[in-house]
Amino acid sequence: MTAGISAHSVTISNLTGRSRGESTIGHFSCSAGYTKFESVTAPRPDPPTEWEYRVFIAVAEYGSYEAAARRLAPFRGSYSRQAVQRIINKIQNYVGEKLLEKVIDRGLALTVAGDRVLQEARQVVALYERIEKARTRPGARTLACSPHHTHFVALAEDRLRHPDGTPGFEVEYLSQRDRGEQQFMLGPLARLMRDELQLIIGPPIRKDFLRSTHLYESRLEAMVDRDYPADRLPLASLVADFTAYLQPRDVRARRLLEDAIMAAGITDPGPAVRVAMETYETATSVMRLRTEDPRAGGRRRVVVVPSDVALAYKAGMEFGGRGADRFTWVPVVDSAGAPLRQETCVTVRAADATALRPVVDALRAGVDALNQGPHRLSGAAPVPAQRT
Repeated sequence: MTAGISAHSVTISNLTGRSRGESTIGHFSCSAGYTKFESVTAPRPDPPTEWEYRVFIAVAEYGSYEAAARRLAPFRGSYSRQAVQRIINKIQNYVGEKLLEKVIDRGLALTVAGDRVLQEARQVVALYERIEKARTRPGARTLACSPHHTHFVALAEDRLRHPDGTPGFEVEYLSQRDRGEQQFMLGPLARLMRDELQLIIGPPIRKDFLRSTHLYESRLEAMVDRDYPADRLPLASLVADFTAYLQPRDVRARRLLEDAIMAAGITDPGPAVRVAMETYETATSVMRLRTEDPRAGGRRRVVVVPSDVALAYKAGMEFGGRGADRFTWVPVVDSAGAPLRQETCVTVRAADATALRPVVDALRAGVDALNQGPHRLSGAAPVPAQRT
């Protein structure tokens, strides 16, 4: 380059330096016969706001920008497809990954990264809602539980409802990811200790600063053909003769089952032989077993879940449905004929135990009322041990 050329600069992007929303910007300065390259890092885009996460959730749930805009319009007076798309582009730029892709006949579908962002978005929105509730309803009490606790929790809600119709406590249903043993401790229990939740339903918690009150014991039950010849399913037979639809290994009831198999010293053919499918969704397991063709010869199939989870799928209950009368539920028992059981409690902080006693009592009353019906949370009447 010769002398006398006027100084000027050009800005370029070095895409190889891009990392999660950052880009390296280079400035070429040309002057007096030499070229100098100076690089600076562009600031990362701003993170999504609560509203922008709500927009992303709407697109993920409705599968198109247009449908999401229609769903969001009542909250903003009007909302356009272009506004939705701008927000999605901003979030993708912030994350640095593609979050949505077009699928023929299905509109927009989440990528793997998009599914991860969806879970994070729901957590952020839930946090904002908890903050808003604490601001507008100081002193509100929130109970966290799993969906299968609805039977008696709803009865407790009715019992404590105020004359003006407002609830005596709020209910938050745990997401699927918070129902595993470890995640329950890291999520709901940690939130209880931070006073974000005031009550949680789950396993007993043995800590000096917490109080766990017994609600009931559930037992592991198997859904078997109506012509099954016994009123119980021995653990050894379950392992040797059946292939089971089970909950995943991070669920407490599944650990109870696996620990019992190991403690009994039963010859185990392994999960590849005795496990048909693992799923958190009991409805999926029940529907599969009720609709699939019986297998001639070989291992029969069963669904194994705790009795409180099984309750809704029994004949005459909410989700009993078609085919329920072709099956029956029997306890899974150990070599002594004792059912495999686990305890369910409601846990509060010790400092709040007195103030929350009415809620705890209402929950226990709900359990008692439910157990007066044709099916009980703990299963049928206790099975007497077989004589040897």
